[in-house]
Amino acid sequence: MKIGLRRAALMSGPLLWIAGGNIAPLIEMARISLLDTYPAAPGHVSRISLDNYFSFLQNSVYLSAFLRSLAYGATTTLAALIISYPLAYGIALKTPPRRRMRMLLLLIAPFWTSEIVRLFALMLLLANQGAVNGLLRWIGVLDEPLSLLFGPLSVVLGMLYIVLLAMLLPLYAALEKLPQELLDAAAGLGAGPWQQFLRVTLPLTREGIASGCSLVFLISLGALAAPMLLGGAGTTLFATTINSLFASSAGRWPLGAAFGLILLTGGLATAGLLVWVISPSALHPDKLRRA
Repeated sequence: MKIGLRRAALMSGPLLWIAGGNIAPLIEMARISLLDTYPAAPGHVSRISLDNYFSFLQNSVYLSAFLRSLAYGATTTLAALIISYPLAYGIALKTPPRRRMRMLLLLIAPFWTSEIVRLFALMLLLANQGAVNGLLRWIGVLDEPLSLLFGPLSVVLGMLYIVLLAMLLPLYAALEKLPQELLDAAAGLGAGPWQQFLRVTLPLTREGIASGCSLVFLISLGALAAPMLLGGAGTTLFATTINSLFASSAGRWPLGAAFGLILLTGGLATAGLLVWVISPSALHPDKLRRA
């Protein structure tokens, strides 16, 4: 009995936080998304309608922004995986244990700074008179500065700069737990470095890859600051569209709420599919129950 009460007391805080901080706002958003207007004008009775959801399918501007967000999220995820895996591999398997924490701190330190500050710093680097163009002109590669800002490249770089840590840490955790005995056994059986990587290391770290990719994709899909600061007219993403609807004074909150739920469900479905493709075992009921 005491154990049950103790467990209930320990679980009450997290459950209240999940219910009040996550589920309740989503329920309220779902309710508002079904109204024709919110807040309602004095004397007006809001009616329930699915028009806000139909607007997503009927307006090509909204659909294009959503598909563009998926494409940018996938591109950022792939780039983060390509950059982070060698870093995590080098720290977890090639760095002496006493130096691993120092290496991780060096990589984590920039992320202690505000996201907005880091994005503005990136803008200074990519500007026409910034360090990147200055270096390219100094070594003679360019005569005129490249336009690196306010386009797809700058948006992807900005999103990548924000989410890189979410990919690095799951990969490092998966690689650090890799049994060295298996690599030694593979080497003893005549497997070269590439064969060891492809047949031992990569399969055993698929769950870490799946975790990192799902985290990075979901964060990228909802990114707001990077596309707003670094994007141009042709790089409008769905999150910025939703922000403009909620910031509008024309009472378009129901449309923004509907689009927010579409982004949430679409992102979770895509991330789940991504995890299933990379590591089907990660979604096994037994593992989900243990998690």
